[in-house]
Amino acid sequence: MTIEETLAKLQDVTAKLDRDDVPLEEAIGLFEQGLTLAASVKEQLEAAKLRIEQVLEETKGTFSLDVFDAS
Repeated sequence: MTIEETLAKLQDVTAKLDRDDVPLEEAIGLFEQGLTLAASVKEQLEAAKLRIEQVLEETKGTFSLDVFDAS
């Protein structure tokens, strides 16, 4: 599954959890599913970061990677 697909599923899960009419057992299942999806996204992002760092290393200093602060 691509990161975009995983994020879309995670958005679906969070939208369902935001509803007031979700039974407790279903909410717990959705929460577990959301954690699994979030872990997958994190893993995919870490792999992408590693790949970018490897590409930059291959350029031998032609480019540099600055820290991005999204806050």
